[in-house]
Amino acid sequence: MRSNKVTQREIIKQLLNPYDSSQTECDGMTRICHTILTNHSIEHQPMFGVLTQHHQHIEPHFWIDLPSGERIDYRANMWLKGDGIPHGIFHPQDFPDVTYTGEPIELDVLSPTLFEILTLEFDWKKFQQYETPDA
Repeated sequence: MRSNKVTQREIIKQLLNPYDSSQTECDGMTRICHTILTNHSIEHQPMFGVLTQHHQHIEPHFWIDLPSGERIDYRANMWLKGDGIPHGIFHPQDFPDVTYTGEPIELDVLSPTLFEILTLEFDWKKFQQYETPDA
């Protein structure tokens, strides 16, 4: 018999996944996630450091660690190329070729105005139609 209980991981995914399409890099996305998690009283720790996979070394990088041992990173795939790149909420041990090295940091919760600006939908095609070619 399947339980109707929703796990914290599922709740976090439901809260954060809609913002994956935001036009932000790792720092902005981590701030968005931190604000949402804080506003929902979900314990978490923003992190700052280095992301490494084989010969690829990304510094600086921001992500979030959870007390469960899970990690939140919606932007590793923006920088790392290849297969086996973590995305969203995941267990770090499921990605043995990807190493996160960093320190806990304190972040402010975004103001409602800044949150709205960072999560605006941006239509790149519409923007590009108004660009003028270089002379």
